[in-house]
Amino acid sequence: MITAFVAVIMIVAYFVPKPEVSVIRDDLQQWFLIVVTFTMVLGLLNLLFVSLHKARKGRKEDRFYNWVTIVSLLGTMAAGFLKGGINSPAFDFIFNYIYIPLSATIFSLLAFYVASASFRAFRAKSVMATILLITAFIVMMGRVPLGDWVTGWAQGTSLDFLYLPNITNWIMEVMNMAGQRAVLMGAALGLIATGIKIILGIERSYLGGE
Repeated sequence: MITAFVAVIMIVAYFVPKPEVSVIRDDLQQWFLIVVTFTMVLGLLNLLFVSLHKARKGRKEDRFYNWVTIVSLLGTMAAGFLKGGINSPAFDFIFNYIYIPLSATIFSLLAFYVASASFRAFRAKSVMATILLITAFIVMMGRVPLGDWVTGWAQGTSLDFLYLPNITNWIMEVMNMAGQRAVLMGAALGLIATGIKIILGIERSYLGGE
C-alpha cells in the first residue's frame, strides 16, 4: 500500500502541476535520497564485513585480494574524511593514479573478450549472420582510414553513395538508430508494465516474496 501510494502521488504530481501535490512530491523525493544514503552505508558495511570474513576464513588464494579490498576501502575513506573531502590531494591521487589506470586496464582487457565474441557471432552460418557480418565489415571499414583510401574516388561525385564513410554514417544514423529506438521502446513498455504490476500489488518480489 505504501509503494502504491507513493507511485500514484509521483504520477499525479507529474500530470497535475498543483503546488499542494508538488510539495508532497518534493518531500517524497527527499525521503528517497535519505533512504538511498542509508542503503549506500549499509552496502559499504556489508562489503567490509564480507571481505573481512573471507580474508580470515576464506580460501587461501583469495585472501590477498580481500585484504586489498579492505585496505583500499579504508584508505579511500580516510583520504576523503581526514584530508578535506573529495577535493583533497590524497583523494585526487587515489582517483587519478590508482583508480583510473585500473579501470583503463580492465576495459582494455575487455577488448579481447569482445573480439572473441565478435568472431563467434560473425560466422556466416545463416542469412542473418551473413547480413551482420557484411554490415559490421562496412562499418569498420568506414571508421578507419583504409575505407576512405579505397573509396575516396567516389566522394563528391555522382557515385558518392559508394563512399564507405557515407555508407557507415547512414547505417549508424538510420538502421542502427531505428533498432536502438525499438529496443528502448520495448524496454519502456516493459518498465511501464512492471510499474503497473507493482502499484496493483501483483509484483511483490521486491518485498522478498516469491
